[in-house]
Amino acid sequence: MDKYILSNEGRSRFKRMKISVDTGMAKIEGYEILDYLYEHGASTAEEIENYTGLSWRQLMAKLSTFIHHGLVEGIN
Repeated sequence: MDKYILSNEGRSRFKRMKISVDTGMAKIEGYEILDYLYEHGASTAEEIENYTGLSWRQLMAKLSTFIHHGLVEGIN
């Protein structure tokens, strides 16, 4: 996969989550990844890694989890 993007379901769920976070709820693990994809659209793992400061291994583990839960899709 060359790029990652929020799925339709992920976009919808993140939008609701973002409202909760903005009103004072604690951030969830991986929030910064979802936030980056929400704001920037399709992005490479390297772009996300540079933004979040996560190691490659951490990023790929979180992306894999988000893909498994249907929040993120890999695209070519």
